[in-house]
Amino acid sequence: MASENPTQTILVVDDEYAIRVLLKSFLEGHNYEILLAESGEEAFRLFEESQPQLVISDIMMPVEDGLSVVSRIRKRNPSIKVVYLSAWIDEADTEKRLNEELEKYPDYRLVKKPFDLDALLQIIEDLSSSSAA
Repeated sequence: MASENPTQTILVVDDEYAIRVLLKSFLEGHNYEILLAESGEEAFRLFEESQPQLVISDIMMPVEDGLSVVSRIRKRNPSIKVVYLSAWIDEADTEKRLNEELEKYPDYRLVKKPFDLDALLQIIEDLSSSSAA
C-alpha cells in the first residue's frame, strides 16, 4: 500500500461522486494525498487551504466548468499541474479554450472519459517528474 508520507497532494474536482471515490481510492493506493471537491467553489476553498501540487478536474460540470475552476486556481499558482477529464473533448469552444491554455500553461494534460487508471497514473507521474528538475 502507500508509504507513510504522501509524495504530493492532488485535488480531484468532479461532479460525479463515483469518479471522485474511484480516483481517491486508486491514487491513495499509490502514495498520493487526495482532496475531493464536487464543485468549483469547494475546489477553490480546498486549493486555498491545502495548496495541492496537481489538480485533476472534469471539464463539464454544472455551475462552473473545470476550465474556469482551473483559471481561478492559476491566478494563485500559475505553475500548478493540471489533468483535465472530459467526455466532450470534441466540442469546438472547449477545444479552443484548451488550445489557448496550452499556449500559456504547457503543464496540463487532457484525458478522455472513460479513462484507464494506469494510464492516468502514468500521466500524473510524468507531470510530477517534469517539475522535480
